[in-house]
Amino acid sequence: MKSALERLRSSRTTHAESWDAVSVFAIRAASAALLFLTQIALARWMGASEYGIFVSAWTCVLVLGALCSLGFTTAMMRLAPQYNANKDYASFRGLLWGGRYVAVLSAFAIALIGLLVLWIFGNRGDTPFGVPMMLAMLCLPFFAFSDVQDGLGRGQGWTVEAIAPAYIVRPIALLALVPAASWLGFPADAVTGMVIAVGTVLLAAILQTHLIGQRISAAIPQCPPAYDFPKWFKISLPLLAGTICDIAILNADVLLLAAFRPSEETGIYYAAAKTAALALFIHYAVGTAYAGRIAAAHALGDDAQVKSLVSNAVRWTFIPSAAVTIAILAVGYPVLAGFGDHFTDAYPLMFILAVGILAKAATGPADTILNMLGHQRASAISIGLAAVVCVTLNLILIPLWGVTGAAIATSTAITTASVLNWIAARRLEGLNLFVLANLPASWFSK
Repeated sequence: MKSALERLRSSRTTHAESWDAVSVFAIRAASAALLFLTQIALARWMGASEYGIFVSAWTCVLVLGALCSLGFTTAMMRLAPQYNANKDYASFRGLLWGGRYVAVLSAFAIALIGLLVLWIFGNRGDTPFGVPMMLAMLCLPFFAFSDVQDGLGRGQGWTVEAIAPAYIVRPIALLALVPAASWLGFPADAVTGMVIAVGTVLLAAILQTHLIGQRISAAIPQCPPAYDFPKWFKISLPLLAGTICDIAILNADVLLLAAFRPSEETGIYYAAAKTAALALFIHYAVGTAYAGRIAAAHALGDDAQVKSLVSNAVRWTFIPSAAVTIAILAVGYPVLAGFGDHFTDAYPLMFILAVGILAKAATGPADTILNMLGHQRASAISIGLAAVVCVTLNLILIPLWGVTGAAIATSTAITTASVLNWIAARRLEGLNLFVLANLPASWFSK
């Protein structure tokens, strides 16, 4: 039986995890509100066609930018706390600089390849997508630099410093620059939108670097950095594979719509999909709050604590996600109406996407749990198979049913990943991640 002290520690730990999740979600919720305002402002300023071109270019930034870290963003969440706890400050500083080097160098390489592809295929500015896509390539080094610092900051619990510049400052700056560009007479098109977006990414990266640097100066003693790239890549590359597949699931619909359908449809679908996806912020928040603690308990061999943390994470993911999803569906129509004419045509798609979102929430932050327990390969396989399902269904259904086909494909893929991760957790750790198995028995007693 637990002693009173152990029960007190357990209670404090649970409350700390809960408040961490709440603080992260609060930032993401505020970011969501700002994101809505920025997207509405851009859509109404540009019109559906130019907005569709803009979101296609910006989606390329999100997709390629997340790949540039080569998995270091998540690896730093696991390794930085370990180095700090063991007072291995040389490795901590090496990881900080090494992660930055990897992200920026790979971003430059990907950007050069992208620009070369654009040049070869004739998109040198003489097509509507040419210049916006070139600007997307130029944005990659700044985006990747910020992304890898995000992982280190979240791993250390420096959540505000890590995510506030990108999720709060960047959209506020964009909101300020859009009317300024209009007042100064710049054309209301995707090119101007991407110039503004690149500037806000750079601003956020500079601010984040300053804030993270202050935290490091206060917490980590000065010492020469020590680099262990073989070990780091052994951890990061399987995580990169999972990241690639996860990105495919979340962005294949928009990219393939841009390839096969008119840009107006891409813009309208993007608005509906991103509105429905707001509930996924809870998944992100809970995963961030519990990741380090699950990894630490597993390293200590405390199976009971691992099970307790996992149960809490599943509950904290599903119950708020269900409530937020219902609320989003309730207000979805007027929200889409705010984007402009015809955007409400995509309202039924939100119900299709909500099925996949709730299926993902029903197994908690399953991918994060598997990664923190050392099963990143199993998680990557689950997400990889789901990505194959996603791309295949999008290729089949978009030509047949347009935006409806894209929504069905994406929702099916998200559900597939959740089911496969649930199976993997049962097989590898004996953990049942389904929400009904993680509700307290007292909830069902009279």
